[in-house]
Amino acid sequence: MRDYIDTNYLILVSSDGKKTGLEILRDRINKNRWPIYDKTPQLLNVEAGKNVIFYIAGSGEKKQCFVGTARIKKKIYTENDISDPNQEFRKVLFYIEFENFKFFTKSIQIKDHIEKLDFIKNKEKYGLYFQGGVCKIDENSHNYIINCSR
Repeated sequence: MRDYIDTNYLILVSSDGKKTGLEILRDRINKNRWPIYDKTPQLLNVEAGKNVIFYIAGSGEKKQCFVGTARIKKKIYTENDISDPNQEFRKVLFYIEFENFKFFTKSIQIKDHIEKLDFIKNKEKYGLYFQGGVCKIDENSHNYIINCSR
C-alpha cells in the first residue's frame, strides 16, 4: 500500500477535517490547488502528467465514492511554511494544479465495485488502501472506474 512503484495513475483522497471530505475537495478544486504534505505516501509519484481519480473518504456526503478525474498539470512550491487550513498541523510541501478536471455524472460507490478493483488485494479492509491522501492504482482499475462513470 505504501510501497513505491512507478505508476501513471493515482487516487487523491479527501477526508473529513474541519469540513466534510466533499466540501474540502470542492474547495481545493475551485482553487485548483491540492496540498501535498511532507509525509504523503507515493510522494515520488506525484508528477505532472499523472492521471488522478478523486475519492471521498470519511462520513459525509458521497462518502466512500469516486467522484471525479483530472490530470496533474504541475507542482507549485511555496516559499513559506504553510499548514493546510482543513487539516491542522499538516505541513504543506507543495500544491498540485490540475488540467482536464471532470466531476463524474454519477458517483461510484466503492462497495458496489470493489471486486473489480485489482489494486485492492484485501477487499474486507479496503480502507487501508486509501490512507495517507495519495495512493497508487493500476491502469485496469483506473479504466474500470472511468468507464463506470459514463
